[in-house]
Parts: sequence; C-alpha cells; structure tokens
Amino acid sequence: MLGNISDIDLRMLRVFCSIVEAGGFTAAQARLNTSLSRLSVVVRDLEERLGCSLCRRGSSGFQLTEEGQELFDMAQLLFGDIERFRRQANRLGGLARESLQIGTVDSLISLECAPLPLAVRLFRRRLPEVRLNLHMLRPDELEQAVLEERLHLAIGAFHHQLSGLNYQPLFEEEQNLYCSADHPLFTRADTCLSLEDICAAEYVGRGYMTENQRPHGLHFTQTVSAYAMEAIATLVLSGAYLGYLPTHYAAHWVSRGQLRALLPERLAYRSLFHCITRQGQEPKTALAGFIEALEEARQQLADAG
Repeated sequence: MLGNISDIDLRMLRVFCSIVEAGGFTAAQARLNTSLSRLSVVVRDLEERLGCSLCRRGSSGFQLTEEGQELFDMAQLLFGDIERFRRQANRLGGLARESLQIGTVDSLISLECAPLPLAVRLFRRRLPEVRLNLHMLRPDELEQAVLEERLHLAIGAFHHQLSGLNYQPLFEEEQNLYCSADHPLFTRADTCLSLEDICAAEYVGRGYMTENQRPHGLHFTQTVSAYAMEAIATLVLSGAYLGYLPTHYAAHWVSRGQLRALLPERLAYRSLFHCITRQGQEPKTALAGFIEALEEARQQLADAG
C-alpha cells in the first residue's frame, strides 16, 4: 500500500487517468504514444502498489472497478490541488508574476529558420514581467506534457496528431542518413550503393518512432534505439551504425570529414515542425503573447530567407 507518494506514483496516476479519459487502453495508446504492453504494465504496477483491481478489459470493453473510479476521482482532485499550490506558492514574497512553460526538442539551435530564439527575444521585450521556463523533451513527451498542462506550448516534429491538441505548422527541417568515416560504407561511392547494402548495416533509430514511421519505409535487419539527437550522433560517430540526423546539425562533422550522407538525393526527407497547444485551455495573456511572437519570428525569418 502507499506510504510516501513518489514522482513515479504521480506518473503512474497520470497514465491511469489518461487511459480513463481516453475510454480504454487502445484509445490511450495513440494519445500517450506508447505500447499496449507498456500501459498494461503501468496499470498492473499501480494495482500492486494499491492492493486492489482498478479496471477490467474484455468483450464488454473497458470498465473501471468501484476502486478504479474512486481513484480516478481522487487523482483529479490531487492534480487540481497541485496546480493550485503551484499558483499560490508563486505569490509568496510578492512573486505573483505569470509564468509560461515552453517545450522544444533538442538540437535546433543551428537551424537558421527555427524561430524560437527570436520569438523569445520579441516576447521578453513586450512582456518582461512573465517568467519563462524552457524544457527540452522528446516529441512524444512534449505532446503528453501539453495534454497534461505541464507545458503551455511546445515545438517539435510530431509523427501523428493527437486529439485534444492544436497543431500549427512552423517550419521544415531536412534530414539525411549518415555514416561516419569509420564505417565500411563511408568510402563507397553513391553509384556503388544499393538499398540492400544500406539496410544490411546496423541502424540507430529514434525510439519514440514506430517501425511504420521510418523514413522511406527502410527496413534494417538490425536496429538499436536512441532518444535524443546527440545520442544518435554519438552512435553514428562510433562507426558501428547508420542513422538519420538533421542536415544542419550534422554539418559540423561533415565539414571535418567525420560524417557522410548516404544517397542524399534518394534518402533525404523533410520534417514538418508544429507549435502545439492544448485545446480548450484557459487563455492566458502570456501564452497569447508568445504565440504572437512565435508567428512574427517565423515570418521575419521566412522573409529574410
């Protein structure tokens, strides 16, 4: 049974509430961008922690037990109390400033058309009293954080569109498949490379993307997963793996002869980045101001490019 409530307990409760709000495990799978088996493990662990059954699955569909309904209702009160505590704590000592929680994916700083740095500058000029917090997370984590209102706004390349979120297109980013100078394919000319040669090599993929989201439908015989661009770059630079990286991010190593793009005319692709916000969230002056600054920055960079 519960003693001290840990961060892990709170994460399990959030997942459980998301399953209930979605109406079942299958519907929550896309919303949480995770597998059915992982959701089952989380609920099982929560049931073991509490010592009771929370839900039933079967031919009649997803149903909460009496204990499950009671836990869901209590969790809603708990998360509401946490948010109220956060707001009231910010007022202590006169710290009544509005705060804005922004999220983004990693490794965008070298992309000239990415509007976030300029948007922050414009926003700070207009609303200097707002406390701005920037978080760097995976795309699936960003979506979940916005859904749970831990973030007000996030920027990333999202591979599906979840219900409950608004998606506003921002910019595109080119991606290429790379190998390092220590990889056997590095010295092979493109004219001597086939897709069979490439797919026979070991590949490092993005762990938050499913198999059917892999670029150009490439099917590698052996794959490993990484969850950040720097992690992918590290494994590619080891010489043991191929991997997709943003062209602007890889340019530093390409210029030094440490990386090479494979069949770029055939295997390159472009990722569309969106700004996401939660549908129906309470409008805030800070959020509206940042969205306006983001759009202005995007337009300025597009005009300059």
